[in-house]
Amino acid sequence: MPYFLSPKVLFGKGAMKRLGSEIEGKGSRAVLITDNTMVKFCEKIVVILENVGYEVKVWDGAEPDPSIEVALEGSKILIDFNPHWVIGFGGGSAIDTAKAAWVFYERPDLASGDLSKSIVPKIRLNLRQKARFLSIPTTSGTGADVTWVAVLTDTTKNKKLIFAHNDIVPDISVLDVELTLGMPKALTASTGVDVLCHAVDGYTSRQRTDFSDGLCLQAMKMTFYWLPKTYEDGSNFTAREKMQNAATIAGLGFGNSNTGLSHALGHSVGALFHLPHGRATGIALPYSLEFIASNPPLDHAPYPVERLGTAARFVGIDARTNQEGTQAFIQKIRDLERKVEEPLSLKDAGITEEQMDKSMEALVSLAIKDPNMYTTPCKCSTEALRQLFKDMWAGEWT
Repeated sequence: MPYFLSPKVLFGKGAMKRLGSEIEGKGSRAVLITDNTMVKFCEKIVVILENVGYEVKVWDGAEPDPSIEVALEGSKILIDFNPHWVIGFGGGSAIDTAKAAWVFYERPDLASGDLSKSIVPKIRLNLRQKARFLSIPTTSGTGADVTWVAVLTDTTKNKKLIFAHNDIVPDISVLDVELTLGMPKALTASTGVDVLCHAVDGYTSRQRTDFSDGLCLQAMKMTFYWLPKTYEDGSNFTAREKMQNAATIAGLGFGNSNTGLSHALGHSVGALFHLPHGRATGIALPYSLEFIASNPPLDHAPYPVERLGTAARFVGIDARTNQEGTQAFIQKIRDLERKVEEPLSLKDAGITEEQMDKSMEALVSLAIKDPNMYTTPCKCSTEALRQLFKDMWAGEWT
């Protein structure tokens, strides 16, 4: 992708306090979209907005694994209130809900059209005719606060719908580390592993660039070091801040290179078995890396073994060859997942063999159609996907 996309990112001490001056005089109404867990933390944001002249409406209808129906419901709130700013507040699901509701608010014709299809870059969106978008993440993983992607679930077909468009990149992202201090350990782990998935997929994507490479490498290094510390002590302010920064850095990285095979596998598993996104992609990541490292790259695609060998050295692995570094890097991922008590297989995640057998063809069908297959650096046939899903369930690797 021959361009670099980024919102204005407010971070560090006092980031939230700087929000008011950023949007003062740029409208008079704002809608804050969140979920019923985070709604109790909205008062601070509402006061900041009201102090600079905004009338604020809070809608807490966002839900995990957001559906098309919820996004449409959110868009109706926006249409009724006619805001100048739409604010996504919460984890990746809340921000994705807000992004999709904003798209439907700006483009009601899309809301009344065929909602079984993803929104892709070829579509002309022309957003910001009514409102701009602001994100305030409260988890450290998705990178949704800076990316051009929103993921919804089509509940009628059990598949993920990808809204992927340059226009969807937020205008402003505000990183307030205090909002992450109360994250449960399990959420800390799964969202933290998601950071690593974004960074590694972004670094090995067919669309990687010189601009995305450095961000992805830095996010990997930060995650390997800081995620175990954050998991061990959730009140560690420095560790929380570093993981929040790493999540956004990874978001900027893969947001300018795209993700790959682990996300195609993870989206399919998440859609059918309703696993958290970070957990699903985290299980998939080592298997996907072993696959791309053992198959020839497509023309003009990065060579995964060379890439992973470089990544291994960057995160401190002493390896004599790229092949040795690749294997050590994949093992380092599994070691990290063990440290934060994330499952290494679908079986460990509670998926039964009967569920897998029953769902196998649907998993393969969803994965082969996933947009992330187009950025995977090597060919991956339906038979290869079938074997990958079998290995992911059993916990078998080379």
